[in-house]
Amino acid sequence: MPQMSYILYKTCLAAHRGLSRRRMPVGPAGRCFYCCFGINMAYFRRYTTPHPYGQTLRAGAAAGRASAARDGLRALDGPFVVADLETTGLSVATCEILEFAAVRVSACGQIEREFTQVVRTDGRVPPFISRLTGITQAEVERDGVPVRQAFGDFLDFIEGGPLFFHNASFDRRFLQAAADRTGLPFEAQTRCTLMLARQAWPELPSHKLNVLARHLGASEPTHRALADVRTTVAVALAARARLAAQG
Repeated sequence: MPQMSYILYKTCLAAHRGLSRRRMPVGPAGRCFYCCFGINMAYFRRYTTPHPYGQTLRAGAAAGRASAARDGLRALDGPFVVADLETTGLSVATCEILEFAAVRVSACGQIEREFTQVVRTDGRVPPFISRLTGITQAEVERDGVPVRQAFGDFLDFIEGGPLFFHNASFDRRFLQAAADRTGLPFEAQTRCTLMLARQAWPELPSHKLNVLARHLGASEPTHRALADVRTTVAVALAARARLAAQG
């Protein structure tokens, strides 16, 4: 096999590994290569050439993330609220909020007030959640309050300030489910310290809260909501300083 043909053959095989011959459409532009190498070059060009629309979508998504990060950075200039939830699992459809926590932070970065409340869930606390968070069924029965009461107190506490979560989309889904269940309105705009951390430390392999805590020398999260909130405050303040220095 000529050298260039062999290189092209290997390139096509690498691009199409795992695809069967019958899945590759045959067109005039690719028929000769298909016959020689089992590769349809028209198919190769179609599915490996970057599409302008896809590039536009990626550029738009990147611009959206940068805009959200700038908005979050501006929100950190004044007093703000950082919050966290513990839940009985990952699915909004089948799991419940187990614990609310939030802190109010002054413009100079001092924690001024704290809020935490365990929820008396309808179902029992799964054993693996107790192992992860330390929240036991006994604690829920002793200290928990109905979700409507806990959610209402949480809404009162966060009112009036920009609201931050680490990985805000997860918490927002559970808060919206709580709003639907209780009839209490949840209208706060949530901002994400995970997004800020990705902008501030793009060199890190992960931006999970425990990784960021180790990187910053902050207290590591324990999967209790208030402890995780305090760690998130440290991340938010460090990201604010780093991004401000970057201009």
